[in-house]
Amino acid sequence: MRRRVVLPGRQQGLALIMVLLIFAIVSVLAVSMMDRQSNDIQRSATMLALQQARAYVLGAESAVKTGLYLDWDNNPDVDHALEEWATDRSFPLSPGMAFIRIRDAQGRFNLNSLSATASNRAVQKERFENLLNILGLDVTFADLLYKWMDEESQEDDRYLSLELPYRAAYQGCVHTSELMLLEGLDEAAYRRLEPYVVCLPVAAQLNVNSASAVVLAALDTGMTLDIAQAIISARGDEGFASVDDFWALSDIESFVKNTGDEDDEDGNDDRENTGGSWDKTDFSVKSEYFESFIRVDLGDRVATAEVLIERDNDDGRMTTLYRDYGRREARPEAELSDSTTTQ
Repeated sequence: MRRRVVLPGRQQGLALIMVLLIFAIVSVLAVSMMDRQSNDIQRSATMLALQQARAYVLGAESAVKTGLYLDWDNNPDVDHALEEWATDRSFPLSPGMAFIRIRDAQGRFNLNSLSATASNRAVQKERFENLLNILGLDVTFADLLYKWMDEESQEDDRYLSLELPYRAAYQGCVHTSELMLLEGLDEAAYRRLEPYVVCLPVAAQLNVNSASAVVLAALDTGMTLDIAQAIISARGDEGFASVDDFWALSDIESFVKNTGDEDDEDGNDDRENTGGSWDKTDFSVKSEYFESFIRVDLGDRVATAEVLIERDNDDGRMTTLYRDYGRREARPEAELSDSTTTQ
């Protein structure tokens, strides 16, 4: 029987290959561990930076509430669009920057005034139609929203037949983005509407001291942007001191002189001329609801929030109604003059 002899040099070669193979495996494992550790460190640093930015956002929200309380304490009876709280502000951080914008939410058309619980929803529907018309949008969206909020409309049949079916809300809205659930209302139409609408409790009044020309012009079919501009000029830098001052304006005399309860000189119901839509309880010169957009930049980390704050007019107490961390940019602005908008 022949024996196989393994030479010492060949044994050394096999051992070297084994060592190199083990070294290669260990190197791959080490690189993988280092890469994972690096990712974990980066992830932890990112989470820490975002948490820090989020803490700054909450701090900025507290600052907004403090500013609104000081405004209420100074004058609880009047809020207007040129007050100090309405000025955009930026604050330096170390490192980074915080941006704060506050706007009067009651200066926009309240979509929930079309909900089934609203006492004057038919009038508000006409005003929403006027708003859509001024902005060059399809006025049938007003009817769609009117039915979307009313269970008796049986709108489920419309939406369950879509390619991606869903049911109608049959309740008031919480955020204006819900408009895009209406059939045919796309993102472009929503972006056009966004600066002029809001979702507030049904009883919220329109603040005539902060409403834009477009929103004011939508109050009546006989209103024009020129009349709305005249109203804005009349309120000046301090706003109307009371709704009576607004009511006494010659520019709206023809709309508020009669409310549809009286006949004109010919014995005809004046409702056809005025629409019977002007009720003092729809309007106010002070506000309870304010929307704030906050952005915090910390290096390459960004945290944002859109916050709706309710300020109790009796004691100035603040309540956050919603806080949206998903919004990346502030709501588009409605210029007070809306000079570029045409009817």
